[in-house]
Amino acid sequence: MQKRYCSLFSGGTAGNVLANRLTENPGFSVLVLEAGGTNIDAFEIDVPYFCTRPKSQFDWNFTTTEQRGLNNRSVAFPRGFILGGTSSINGMFYTRGSADDYNRFAEVTGDKGWSWDALQDYIALNERWVPPADGHDTKGQFNPSVHSFTGVNSVSLPGFSQSIDSMALEAARELGGIFQYNEDVNSGTPLGFGWLQRTITTQGRRSSSATSYLAPEYVRRKNLHVLLNARTARVLPSPSTNSVGFRVTSKNMNITGPLLQVKASKEVILSAGTIGSPQILLNSGIGNSTFLSEIGISPLVDLPSVGKNLSDQPLVANAFLVDTTQTYDDINRNATVSNKIYAEFNKTRMGPLVDTFANLISYFRANESLTEMYGDPAAGSHTPHIEIYPENGFFLIPPATGNFLTMTTLIVSPASRGSVTINNTNPFASPLIDPGYFSSPFDMAAMRQALQIVFQYLSAPAWDGYVLAPFGLLANITAASSDSILDEYIRGASQTSAHPVGTVAMSAKGADYGVVDPDLKVKGVEGLRVVDASVFPFITSGHTQAPVYIVAERAAAMIKSEWT
Repeated sequence: MQKRYCSLFSGGTAGNVLANRLTENPGFSVLVLEAGGTNIDAFEIDVPYFCTRPKSQFDWNFTTTEQRGLNNRSVAFPRGFILGGTSSINGMFYTRGSADDYNRFAEVTGDKGWSWDALQDYIALNERWVPPADGHDTKGQFNPSVHSFTGVNSVSLPGFSQSIDSMALEAARELGGIFQYNEDVNSGTPLGFGWLQRTITTQGRRSSSATSYLAPEYVRRKNLHVLLNARTARVLPSPSTNSVGFRVTSKNMNITGPLLQVKASKEVILSAGTIGSPQILLNSGIGNSTFLSEIGISPLVDLPSVGKNLSDQPLVANAFLVDTTQTYDDINRNATVSNKIYAEFNKTRMGPLVDTFANLISYFRANESLTEMYGDPAAGSHTPHIEIYPENGFFLIPPATGNFLTMTTLIVSPASRGSVTINNTNPFASPLIDPGYFSSPFDMAAMRQALQIVFQYLSAPAWDGYVLAPFGLLANITAASSDSILDEYIRGASQTSAHPVGTVAMSAKGADYGVVDPDLKVKGVEGLRVVDASVFPFITSGHTQAPVYIVAERAAAMIKSEWT
């Protein structure tokens, strides 16, 4: 198979943005190669609350290497194996991070176009603010002036009130201080306690890059082609054009078929994500030349930074037993309850299934003593280190009995770094994913503080009589626990937030580090660009879905400008 297209890329969060925007020009022809299958009729991912049920058929099912910072545990590392990529399986949190995050992008790349102010038009192109599923009055729950009502991807506030919402807000009001109310955490200054915005439609459905940017009216374009179950092996350079080698696989992941090739007359764009993009580059001979030679791959371009700088936000789901039966625990452990609620959802588009697992969210700075001791990994003084959100039930699949409140803590501005690499010449072998969790002492100290904030928050009078006791690994932890006891708990309980970035990082044009220039073109390579979370030089201080959309929108505009 040899056919020419203007552009080629993967069908994940960023790739579908590019597919949509580039084919607005009828003179461009685009082919999307998606390793997974279709999102159509996949109700398991379409129903927002069902994101709490792991679905191996839509996941690459990666695991990390053994993590020294997690007591030598390896942990699951979810990545979307379906059209829409991880935007089709994630928790749907819409958090942009801080203005400082993007201003740091601009500073390290030397490109002012990556600054917060310069990116506002691209935020607007992505976001389509819509009413929540229950249609309640949202005045005071968000700031309309910092949102767009005309974009492509639906964003809304919670569409079903959790039983803990009033207590959670009252506790923040009672404590004040760092728990101050923030009307809109997406204004560029996220610090404080506010309502969580999510990529969910008014109809209570997931809004992914597949359902929004590849909606039927866009997929019908004659210049847009989507090939599913197509596993990309490598980029194949030639004197006049680039091409991609790939295999079409069966639904059972059989990858023994012939290697096919498709050429791009303008450029190849990798949007395979923070794990897939460096893996494809390394298999293509683009990376550390010495390392590639050692494992039997002929090096083409020496870029030692490929696969380095992996940054992820460690997460701990801190569970507490509570004195109520009004939690969501039975939805994921009692088939009768689940079926009844799902029937209600199908009939009315209402009920708890229209939401993700949290309705509120909060952000905090670490103590100055920590930043003075270890340095400050955050982008600026208005950028948080810690994220905490309450959940009306056990995180993911609950135990057989009991009702729970989960206070989930994340380090959203981590100092630790890891890597993604390969160890053989098989382009379809699973890569080695080493996030390096807690390799920096700052991250451990910040997670300790996050736990202290949780205990402080739950001490508010609003929770009196509701919270009974810490549960599970947290059972013997208190606000007075020693650092060593807290550290052991954190190492045993931490997992991924599934927010990896940075493995094909941007740097200034001419810099002797990094992988792509500020225009996202791979250094030293003609006709090859990378557009996904891997290009972030630093992680943004929140969930990374929204920043990926923003970067992809700007990338699409740059590409269109170059070829028009």
